[in-house]
Amino acid sequence: MSTTISPDTIRPAAIVVLRSDGWVQSTFANNQPGKTGCCLIEAIGRGAGLPPFALAAKKPRRRDAAFRARWDAAHNLMDEIATSLGRNPEDDELSPKWWLTSWNDRNGRTLEEVLEALEPPASESA
Repeated sequence: MSTTISPDTIRPAAIVVLRSDGWVQSTFANNQPGKTGCCLIEAIGRGAGLPPFALAAKKPRRRDAAFRARWDAAHNLMDEIATSLGRNPEDDELSPKWWLTSWNDRNGRTLEEVLEALEPPASESA
């Protein structure tokens, strides 16, 4: 039985990754004693079921359909989150990945803010 991968399936998985592995800044991931964890981008990749550091690459390293579906869903989620946090795709030269990397690494950023960014957008009620 296969599960369709989408931003909505990646979000909760990325939250679990950050809560269990920890959160870091200024690197995609760290495994040093006393400073383990990953950044928002790496958590999204792990939540999508991608291998470590897959989203650090500029383009997918594998061509199989399952990998590509996970890669595309992760990039769609990065775009959604960056836009919801204020990235204007018309004016910003940074890709969503690099925009979120900068956002993640900003001085004063907290794990709580990162977790909140991964929460699904509130549904519009009429």
